[in-house]
Amino acid sequence: MFQKIWASKVYRRARRIVATIARPFVLFEQAIIYRKDLTAPLDAFKIDDDLDMGQATAEEVQRAAEALGRPNPQRAELFRRRLRDGCVCFVARSGSAIVAYVWMRYLPGLDDGLLIALASGEVFSFDLFVDENWRGRRIFAALGSRSRPFFKERGYTTVYSRVSVFNRSSRKAMRRGGWKVSGLVLRARGERRSGWPIVTLSGSAHPLMRR
Repeated sequence: MFQKIWASKVYRRARRIVATIARPFVLFEQAIIYRKDLTAPLDAFKIDDDLDMGQATAEEVQRAAEALGRPNPQRAELFRRRLRDGCVCFVARSGSAIVAYVWMRYLPGLDDGLLIALASGEVFSFDLFVDENWRGRRIFAALGSRSRPFFKERGYTTVYSRVSVFNRSSRKAMRRGGWKVSGLVLRARGERRSGWPIVTLSGSAHPLMRR
């Protein structure tokens, strides 16, 4: 389906429009918007590894920011700001080590240059990271499946997520987890106070909006 869209006149025209208004060296992202119904039965995705998964404490969020991913002195502050701004972090623990995390936004807010315009009863899953030494063990799907009941029990009905069209492993995990495609979007990524437009190629861009 996506190959047909990328080859279409609408897609080529949309990309030209975004390229025209974007400044030099702005990166483009083509992303699939996924949707999952939290009112349906939720099955925990099981893996072979004996990992403890659950909501992170503030101290664990700090350790995840420092230990996982490429060194980034701004990540710790970003994570602390998310905790203050309507987000919850879930982690996978192997003993005392944090080996993966995922963020869930339950209030509208800004992240990665986008306004996540959530309606009542909606949450947004984003920024999932698995330590390189633990990849290929389906922790992506398992950690996500442990986080969703937290919101289902609190009355939330729908969870959304965004995945790059070029991230084949994440797309496979989404299909395996029963997620449904709700839209395909194109956007520019780069510094701009008002953000860049989001071009909807198919379906809906919700809950993503230009900030």
